[in-house]
Amino acid sequence: MTDSVWARFRRHRWLPQASALLLLAAVITAFVLVRAGQRDRHNEDALRRACGGALPAKAAAKLLPDGVRWELRTGPGPRGLVSCSLSGDDDDSGFTVTAVPVLDAPLKGVRVDDLVSDTPYAKPPEWTEDYARADERITVPCPNGLPGYPRPVTTFRVYGTTDAKAREWLGGLVAAVAEDVRKDARCGGAPVRDEAVQSWRSSPPEEEPDGEEECGWFRPELLGPAWKNAHWAAEGGTHAWARACATTVGTSRSSVAVSSATWWGEALPEARVEYGRELAAVGKGAEPGGEQQAGEQQAGEKRAHRLAVWAEARCAGGPALHRLGLEGTDRALLAARADAFLTRSLDASGDCDGIKVLGKVWG
Repeated sequence: MTDSVWARFRRHRWLPQASALLLLAAVITAFVLVRAGQRDRHNEDALRRACGGALPAKAAAKLLPDGVRWELRTGPGPRGLVSCSLSGDDDDSGFTVTAVPVLDAPLKGVRVDDLVSDTPYAKPPEWTEDYARADERITVPCPNGLPGYPRPVTTFRVYGTTDAKAREWLGGLVAAVAEDVRKDARCGGAPVRDEAVQSWRSSPPEEEPDGEEECGWFRPELLGPAWKNAHWAAEGGTHAWARACATTVGTSRSSVAVSSATWWGEALPEARVEYGRELAAVGKGAEPGGEQQAGEQQAGEKRAHRLAVWAEARCAGGPALHRLGLEGTDRALLAARADAFLTRSLDASGDCDGIKVLGKVWG
């Protein structure tokens, strides 16, 4: 009976071919299902590990292509925070999210001229500007400071880019990573919310700081009635560890340069070194370079006098050093205004106390 059935099956016009096709289809289907299952498990694992597991799965999946394996590229990111990229295996649409500390580029120098110059900082590395080209970004305060840096870091940025059409989901990823970094670093402050993330299309341009604000304590008329209508120029700068002001006041008969500077934190030791000779002469009546200046005076030249007044204080929550500088040909005028200018410049800072005047030095 069995042989008869098998024989009829083999002699059938199309049944053997159809059965073979069905078997092949079943094998292919099984293979596809197995591969799809493997791919889905791989994708779920990649999504789970991306950015330390901080990403909201639903939002992230909206930015990734369907039906392909997702490739995860991850690392500590610039300066040790977070960077992760997830995309299709053929570089199809995907996204990248990066978290970086906001580091102040080192100053070129700590003298007053350096602090108020147009380019007081050394050139920062290129990665510090990448956020400006990102699709979504946020700057997050970290009041308690990020650990692991030689200088205090109290702010970080998180930014994301995507080539997917559903870019509205990217902001949620950026916010999630930012909140994860904030909590992991124990930054303190308020939780990061999705609505705080800014798109580059809607972000207002960053305003340039008004450097002359540091000179708000000074006006030409403080030199006396004759200087009330004098022309003057001012420039200033505020940095993470220093602030400074430099002004020049002139009339048809004379001119005076007035400057102020305060250093604290990381810049304080360097300021002591840079102005070491002057500090060593404070209160001793010494005039650095006095022999040369005496020769100029004997030759009948009208020389400029330089007076510096130094003080110690507590500014910005820590020890600070303050210098008031005056330069002009009228020595009596400089001597008469020095103490008042020192007080005004320190009072204008608003956050200095425990002031101790170290003394004056002529130059």
